[in-house]
Amino acid sequence: MVNNMIGLIPGEYWEHRFSDLLRGFAAAMGPKKQRETPYISGMGKFIPIRSGRAALVAALRALNLPPAARIGVPLYCCPVVFKAIVAAGCTARFIDIDPATYCMSAEDLFAKRSQVDAVIAVHMFGNLCNIPDLQEAVPGKPIIEDCAQSLGSKLNGRMAGSFGTISFFSFRSGKYLSAGEGGALLSIHEEIQDKLTQLVSTLPAPSRFDEFVHVATTYARSMLRSRPLYGLVGYPLWKFYNKKVDYSEKAPINLSQIYKSDIAIAIKRLVILDSAIERQRANADIYSRALKLDPGMLCSEKAETFYNRYLYPILFSSWEHRDLMVTYLHARQIGTLQPYKDIADVAATHYGYTGDCPVSERVAKRVLVIPSNQSLKKGEVERIAECVNAGWAEIKGRNDRTS
Repeated sequence: MVNNMIGLIPGEYWEHRFSDLLRGFAAAMGPKKQRETPYISGMGKFIPIRSGRAALVAALRALNLPPAARIGVPLYCCPVVFKAIVAAGCTARFIDIDPATYCMSAEDLFAKRSQVDAVIAVHMFGNLCNIPDLQEAVPGKPIIEDCAQSLGSKLNGRMAGSFGTISFFSFRSGKYLSAGEGGALLSIHEEIQDKLTQLVSTLPAPSRFDEFVHVATTYARSMLRSRPLYGLVGYPLWKFYNKKVDYSEKAPINLSQIYKSDIAIAIKRLVILDSAIERQRANADIYSRALKLDPGMLCSEKAETFYNRYLYPILFSSWEHRDLMVTYLHARQIGTLQPYKDIADVAATHYGYTGDCPVSERVAKRVLVIPSNQSLKKGEVERIAECVNAGWAEIKGRNDRTS
């Protein structure tokens, strides 16, 4: 079993090499103020901040919202978004999703338009919300684009993040830039951009000691998320952590300026972002051609869109089928993700969700993400596709025998 787990492919990609460790330490020892800021081609400079979740808190505070403002947010998304809404003094109003994109449903938003003061449009898995449709559903109300997973994705030739009142990005490990933490803010409105800049400038800066601890911790965590340590130590460790640690203690929101190490690594990786997206899209293209699954199980790009293919989701007809595939692939050294599978329970327990997003609930219980990241070789991607096909044939055969 130990030898088998050495080759376990992680479900997501945490890139942090020894050279990044050295770069991080060098940045931590540098000047107190970081002189460079992130720049993405076609969008301009961003306002750096500690994390994507901190960016969302700042974004909500920068808007002229009423006390306890009601924020429309998709039920199917990372629950740290809900945590940030509460941290900003607001309340979540849950909106259902479009199963074809895993993003917010403009139809459900329109139906609940009188119950929201602002909207957070989450571009899920690198897919894109149709922001113009959302704007039409809630005319005049601010829309914050959550681009944590959609760096480089485009709609009608425009970059994700260029449509909303405010947009924010995440450089957290596991994302495209995988810098450790780190986030960034941007507004197309000069007045709001100035307010965001002022808000972030008043936040405390991490101490040099905090910087060093962060650099070392980021490197260690990344090693545990990478082969060979992932199968031997990381996977069982995270499995234990998720069982034992309560949701409220996970993903704390620390409002501070960005770590200098994170911004240094993010700036370095932005230079090669386009090539990274190209490799990851190539892997997704292999899956789209090779996977022999039932209609509706795969997510295709819609017309006039360009997805960065941050994650490659498969939608099963039941949670039982998904779990059988998880077991089948794990036995063949292929890790998977089941993102936000308990989101309805989390939202009901902590944020007042009342059960009016049925599509999100069904999807959350049935989605499986397979490895597709840029580090995988073509042969590995083809082997994963073969295993998924074989696993699905076995699962369907089992159903036929028991029906």
